Amino acid sequence: MTVEIHAPPLSQTADTLVILEWLKQVGDPVNKGEVLFKVETDKAVLEVESPASGTLSAILADAGEEVKVRSVIGSIAEAGEAGGETSNPVIPSLGENTSSPGAAGEALPLERQNRLFASPRARQLAALKGVPLEALQGGGTGQGGLIVERDVSAYLEQLKTKPRITPLARRMAETTGVDLSKVTPARPGGAITKADIAASTNIGSEALESALAPTALRLTPTRKTIARRMQESHQLTAPVTYMSEVDATRLVKLRKRILGKLPDGAIRPTYTDFLIYLTCRALAGHPALNATFDEERLALYESVHLALAVDTERGLIVPVIREADRMGVEEIARMRSDLVSRALTGTLSPDELSGGTFTLSNLGALGIDHFTPLINPPQVAILGVGRIREAPLARKGKVRIRKLMGLALTCDHRVVDGGPAARFLQDLCSLVETPDLIWL
Repeated sequence: MTVEIHAPPLSQTADTLVILEWLKQVGDPVNKGEVLFKVETDKAVLEVESPASGTLSAILADAGEEVKVRSVIGSIAEAGEAGGETSNPVIPSLGENTSSPGAAGEALPLERQNRLFASPRARQLAALKGVPLEALQGGGTGQGGLIVERDVSAYLEQLKTKPRITPLARRMAETTGVDLSKVTPARPGGAITKADIAASTNIGSEALESALAPTALRLTPTRKTIARRMQESHQLTAPVTYMSEVDATRLVKLRKRILGKLPDGAIRPTYTDFLIYLTCRALAGHPALNATFDEERLALYESVHLALAVDTERGLIVPVIREADRMGVEEIARMRSDLVSRALTGTLSPDELSGGTFTLSNLGALGIDHFTPLINPPQVAILGVGRIREAPLARKGKVRIRKLMGLALTCDHRVVDGGPAARFLQDLCSLVETPDLIWL
């Protein structure tokens, strides 16, 4: 029995993924639960385990290819399947496959037309040569349309004269003037890839890709998802942004005092950690902002599952600190540090990237004073934090140099009115300006 390998649905927000690396080659033995290949989703790099034990019989998606989730990308021949070809192979009563000339019998029922039947020796040869049996479906010359060894051999002979060519390899050949008729795929029966084009010229692979750069820029799954979700944010919400400038002088002094008392090697909380803590305290009095909305139902949450926007090379990643309202600053700092580190390396799990009830985005480290953050649906609010800067501030007839910070709250006006949003921002500013009182 052959077990199909499917591209797993590892992300809740993307319908495609990229095959990064196969850890086994066609013909290698595999064990169920063993890591078989690595993929990149819209959010992370993940390892995928083998669905069965046996022999890897086909790879249908090469490393670097983008595939749809749940699509067939390979197959595993279970142990004991391979064997000798018989003159009268025992197969189900198939009837005639109408797409296969020369096969005898009646037409296959509709529910069985897409099933693939091949003899053991055909499967063995296909596995040895890296031939995907799916490419021969409907072309078997055995009894009832069965794919037999001679069909695989004929397919291999055909590929010698006209092999398949990946779209990227074709573009590279057109750009550099390479004659595709003189290029042979590295894997017998396989497609001509960009590596084959590079090997047939004196131009390196990197140089070939650079030559293509001015003509096309292919979006990564992460960037595609970001683009789609940003468009959805504008289309599916009624965003209104409220801005305040807060005196963070006392917060700066409080953090400095705390850092000065920490022992060597202890985790050092950032301003983001303090703001997460203060935001959770403010949300406790404004539950309508710690919520999600699905067009019909507004769901309010007792705990704050705070999503933190993280800038990575693959794009914006938003891991979630679950039950952040039940943590102290030190625990928040430890959790935030771990999530950010794994967001940068692409090793977060899908569960760590979903379930947020409120988002915080801090661009202060990049020198931004104010910005209008976009809501992350189905959430109803997001807080944007700017840099802390020195500026003159007039109070009680006196002008002093203070540490000012910009805050911007974007809310979905369909479910959060201006009054509640302004009162939340007012309470948060009060906590930032008098952070010592939060401990009382």
